[in-house]
Amino acid sequence: MEPAKIRELENRLGHEFKNRKELYRALTHSTFSNVEKKKPIGSRDCPHQTTYATLGDAILKAGIILLLMEKGLKTKGDITISKADLENNLKLAEVGKRLRLFEDNLILHKVGTEEKVKEGAETYYSDTVEALIGATFIDSNCSLPVTKDCIAKIFAPELDEIERKYNL
Repeated sequence: MEPAKIRELENRLGHEFKNRKELYRALTHSTFSNVEKKKPIGSRDCPHQTTYATLGDAILKAGIILLLMEKGLKTKGDITISKADLENNLKLAEVGKRLRLFEDNLILHKVGTEEKVKEGAETYYSDTVEALIGATFIDSNCSLPVTKDCIAKIFAPELDEIERKYNL
């Protein structure tokens, strides 16, 4: 991966990784990891994003709820509906596109043809966004405030729209 592209991603995330291994793991799809393990020559263990995506999903939920409360949403119903809109795979894919994950060749994968990549792009984007949130949490020494700031930055357009919707 190009160092300049990594720095641009960190800038878009609002987090400079102290341990770049965390970032690279978040950007490594399981297809890449599996191919690397099975190489007859030069095989290597290459940790992938799956567990980080699981962690990121949980942290994203908490971060979004905190951000919505800070914006002024007060009822469980408003918070639940807005959170669901922000954390669905389509929205996460939009965020992944905004982060230029495929456009800047940041996701390490071995999915196959360009057609196959396009078919699964939504999932690759959404899983990688969640993995990046998980990696940010780990890299920040499990700091929810740091990770919440990252979530606020990458979801800024959506959070602004919620403010307008609810006149906050």
